[in-house]
Amino acid sequence: MTLLSSPPRPVPWSTRLTLLLTATLTIMSGATIAPSLPAMQAHFAGLANADVLVRLTITVVGLAITVSAPVSGYLTDRIGRRPVLVGAMLLYALAGSSGLYAPTLGTLLLGRVLLGLAVGATMTAGSALVADLFAGQERARFLGLQSAFTSLGGVIFLPLGGVLAGIGWRLPFAVYLAALLLVPLALRLPRGETAGERRAEVAAERIPWRPVALAYGVALSYMLVYYLMPTQIPYRLEGLGVAPALVGFIMGVSTLSGALAALWFSRRGGTRTPIRMAGLSLLALAVGWTVVSLAPGAGWVVPGLIIGGAGAGLVTPNLNTFLAALAPAHARGRVMSGLSVSIFLGQFLSPLLARPFVHGTDVSRTFAAAATFAVLVGTALLLLGRRRAALAG
Repeated sequence: MTLLSSPPRPVPWSTRLTLLLTATLTIMSGATIAPSLPAMQAHFAGLANADVLVRLTITVVGLAITVSAPVSGYLTDRIGRRPVLVGAMLLYALAGSSGLYAPTLGTLLLGRVLLGLAVGATMTAGSALVADLFAGQERARFLGLQSAFTSLGGVIFLPLGGVLAGIGWRLPFAVYLAALLLVPLALRLPRGETAGERRAEVAAERIPWRPVALAYGVALSYMLVYYLMPTQIPYRLEGLGVAPALVGFIMGVSTLSGALAALWFSRRGGTRTPIRMAGLSLLALAVGWTVVSLAPGAGWVVPGLIIGGAGAGLVTPNLNTFLAALAPAHARGRVMSGLSVSIFLGQFLSPLLARPFVHGTDVSRTFAAAATFAVLVGTALLLLGRRRAALAG
């Protein structure tokens, strides 16, 4: 019997917990310092284009990941998941905390680039290891739970970042040191499968690139829209008179909503209609951002974040489950790294594409434009899902 047909072994609770805690380090890693953006911009106000450069402290993480994730995917397939994950955690703590002492905006941005390298490796190795250890509905349930923990990381880190930002804009960078607490646990993880162990199966297993590319496109579109939350919501709330210490708590509402949606996905054990689910998720995100764009006060922003966060919370576990089922075992690192590239490229591009819609301190039009884009993509996905269902029937 080949490794492909062997049933997965029971996964110890310690391994499950480590993978779930690792998930809290990934997607929201760039957004942890979001509540500091206005104060950081004021600190570096003397620099040309300070408004754009300060926003890049969040989004340059995504750009670095688009470069590093493919390399990380190759390494996880060649040498195993655990070595890449442990090294990435150490770099995550070192680079992430560099904002505590970086003397210039340039050195701060360099630290953020290195953080991106670490996040790309952490996300890729973690997702590939989950795909190795779980199968079928159990895999879907665990990926939903993992996505919920990712969002819960935002629930914890965003409010904490807001509180620390109220004391000083550098203090939220200390949050990244939490990765050091996970290193001893990560050292006990399984090494994970490697391509070298599956040479006999490699030739027979090909990557189905067409559906994989569709998943990448959905991930990119979703993140272009969703990442207005950490990059533009602080300015939207500041314009509505909200204090910096409260910004993180309000933003945390969105990630909490996403966590609950991911838990719902986990309880269902995935979905048989991933394309339709992606379309519905983007439409929910569009409704939420429409509410945010029209909100006359901070109290109206909250329901928009709840609705949008719920839609966003379903996208990542849905796509992870879809790709984990498609990817041959010997190529899981590379396939999952492509999803990381798409998600974080969206993070990087989001504020750049939003800039034409920013008028002074008013960012409400950016949410309206993003909602329109989400409606178009979501509708297209629903139509595509209906067509595929009809052909299958």
